[in-house]
Amino acid sequence: MRNRFIKLGCVLFALMFSLLLLTACGEKQAKNIPQTEDKYRTYYQIFPYSFADSNGDGIGDINGIIDKLDYIDDMHFDGIWLTPVHQSPTYHKYDVVDYKSIDRQFGTMEDYDRLVEECHKRGMTILLDLVLNHTSDQNEWFKNFVSARLNNAQRIKYYNYFNCADRQLDGTWYSMGNNLYYEGAFWSGMPDLNWRMILEDPDCDLAQDIEDVMRFWLIDHDVDGFRLDATGEFLASDSDNAECLRWINDTAKSIKSDCYIVAEPNWGGPFDVYYSSGIDGAFLFNHSQGGGSISGAARMEKVSWFTDIDSNDKTIVGDGIPALFVANHDTGRAIGALQGLRDQSTLKFGYGLMSMCCGTTFWYYGDEVGMQDFPQTTGEKKVIDEHKRQPMPWGDEYQCDPVSGTDPNVPDETKYPLGDVKSNLKDKNSVINYITRANALRRSFPAIARNYGETLYTSSSRHVALIRKGTGEDAVYIVVNVSQMTSETLDLSEYGSFELAGTLSVNIKSTPKTNKSVLTLPPMTIAVLRKV
Repeated sequence: MRNRFIKLGCVLFALMFSLLLLTACGEKQAKNIPQTEDKYRTYYQIFPYSFADSNGDGIGDINGIIDKLDYIDDMHFDGIWLTPVHQSPTYHKYDVVDYKSIDRQFGTMEDYDRLVEECHKRGMTILLDLVLNHTSDQNEWFKNFVSARLNNAQRIKYYNYFNCADRQLDGTWYSMGNNLYYEGAFWSGMPDLNWRMILEDPDCDLAQDIEDVMRFWLIDHDVDGFRLDATGEFLASDSDNAECLRWINDTAKSIKSDCYIVAEPNWGGPFDVYYSSGIDGAFLFNHSQGGGSISGAARMEKVSWFTDIDSNDKTIVGDGIPALFVANHDTGRAIGALQGLRDQSTLKFGYGLMSMCCGTTFWYYGDEVGMQDFPQTTGEKKVIDEHKRQPMPWGDEYQCDPVSGTDPNVPDETKYPLGDVKSNLKDKNSVINYITRANALRRSFPAIARNYGETLYTSSSRHVALIRKGTGEDAVYIVVNVSQMTSETLDLSEYGSFELAGTLSVNIKSTPKTNKSVLTLPPMTIAVLRKV
């Protein structure tokens, strides 16, 4: 399954008064999908522990990711983000023991270097998840800090690397003996680094060590950028956190000028403050999950929620790049946010709408086959993090074992309601194949990702909108119908003469129809037009 897409060769006939005639065309494959050369990419997020097991030990590994790169490339994703791969005592690896290591569960540094090389061969970039809010309590930095504090050895460089108090300030402070306490905002095994030290002295020892870590990955191992974890926790205020990000961004760009930096801010924002740091992107949680703009447009048929995404982001982001997603390893699965279990069409359409937005987009592994999180069957019936990070259902020998701590009583039919990858690839109307067409459409018309949309027409009483992106010869016009049940028509004659360049339908057998200047879109359909 390669290069599945929608590129429609349609014949435009000249009509009196510049009326439009569009020949109805079905979705079909496109050839020569262009490579993405800048930062407006579409990323595929991988949770390595659960993704692909190449050696049969039940745990996902780097070689498994390498073996599945063609799967990701075939869907026309042009970048991957791996959650942390450093040495760590936990399955999720967000408590780092050694920043210059690969956890042996995942493989070796040589394996990782080969992964980077294989990504670059395919024109894909790779982001390292860099956890700088905290370390593991087994990290040598922390061990040396504790020793220096307990011995009052102020000359030891690690003396101020972590936050310290002479009393327990609240429940996130933990004893290290001698009436001294350290901060661990997430838990005792994740002590918080002292970012105030860096703001007060950007050349301090801690700053130099973090710069050395970034240089190690950007230069020595040729990664293309960083996803920065928990940047909303660096310090107490968002403005201080933005200053921390400014230092990280400036330092990283001084090492590798074209690296891409995207941050996890406070989930509730204010996002404009984080973008003021100069970073490329900060995840816009207001568009994500079940209550976000993308989901609202797709499952509640609110076309204004879609058109407002670009217009709102333009005021928030400034010179940065919007970073959009529906779900990730913390938030839960897209099938729930988009009510895709009830109807796969809304799961597809949510992705389609996101692919029409300005910026960089992210998709969580397994959401393309409808993986589902689920509550415990016994005890407190809640969804735990491990249930959001279940094994990818390949349907082959790369299948990983369930994450330790997950409920063993939940059947595969609940975890994987739409089946495995193997069966979904064979279904031309599957979510996987829809995503493939959406990514190809986005990459084939660069104006889509690189321009904020200007809404030319929308109506509160209807489900259809006409949006222009870009100017001149590169401009495209996007028509969307967010209705789940009703076809919608739009007379385009007052906007000029067009040719139909591409379509994206949740049902490949149901595509737009035209009659002179009138375009009719089936439910949950997108059309891309070019002016002639």
